[in-house]
Amino acid sequence: MTNIKNKSAQVEIKPRRMAFDTESPMNKYAFKNNSLISTFFYALSALFPDGERFFIHSVRNYRDEIKDETLKEQIRGFIGQEAHHGVSHEALNQAITDMGFPMDRIVGRLHKRVDFLKKFSRERQLALTVAMEHFTASLAEFLLKNPEILEDADPTVRKMLLWHAVEEIEHKAVAFDVYREHVNDEFIRKRVMVISMISLFSRLAMYQVWLLRSQRHFPSWREWKEAAVFFWGKKGVLRDNMKGLAKFFKTGFHPWDIDQNYLIENWEERYPDIAALQVN
Repeated sequence: MTNIKNKSAQVEIKPRRMAFDTESPMNKYAFKNNSLISTFFYALSALFPDGERFFIHSVRNYRDEIKDETLKEQIRGFIGQEAHHGVSHEALNQAITDMGFPMDRIVGRLHKRVDFLKKFSRERQLALTVAMEHFTASLAEFLLKNPEILEDADPTVRKMLLWHAVEEIEHKAVAFDVYREHVNDEFIRKRVMVISMISLFSRLAMYQVWLLRSQRHFPSWREWKEAAVFFWGKKGVLRDNMKGLAKFFKTGFHPWDIDQNYLIENWEERYPDIAALQVN
């Protein structure tokens, strides 16, 4: 346990304000000109602003009870990062809306969903945040290990996703550490993960249908094949993500059991074009 606490304490959680260019025109399908891949990430982006605010809310439920000064500081960093993620994705969502996609419809649905989730106990709200933070950290790990998959994406989208990935790994254990200290119920943690993943992927699929129907677009056979490889191939995004999700179900699991530090160390040197967008 001490070793895990040390690992959490060693990571600096630094909120960064970024100046992404969301005003320049984008291709309608910004990922490889593939509608299935693109609308998956569009739907995911639509979830982020309200989702991030819910994560902040679920952790704030416990903030006044936390005595550990290091964890308090990490919570401040977590809140700052999540707030900036929400703002950046709102700008991206507006750019996608301007291309004719009904992002507002998804956001409106999510408003109602978050209001519903806030009726649950604070323990279950925090468990949901823990589950979603693990999902995003697993996705972040894949993107940072395989940045070449974003080479054919819109430059702004690429930069935003890689920056977001770095910060997701930096703060991946904050909600978990709060959960372990104040709830520590393994059954709820695992059960909520199952429910949240079923809900997430079913909703993403539904939102993709909405986005595609709004354009009266039916994906070509090429797009289906390309998307199948992208998501479920040998180095597929979701195939890799499932490996990370499986680790979550080990009793006693902690996010820092998965070493991802090497992916974020010196990230500014590896991605100078993204680092240059930081606003002081």
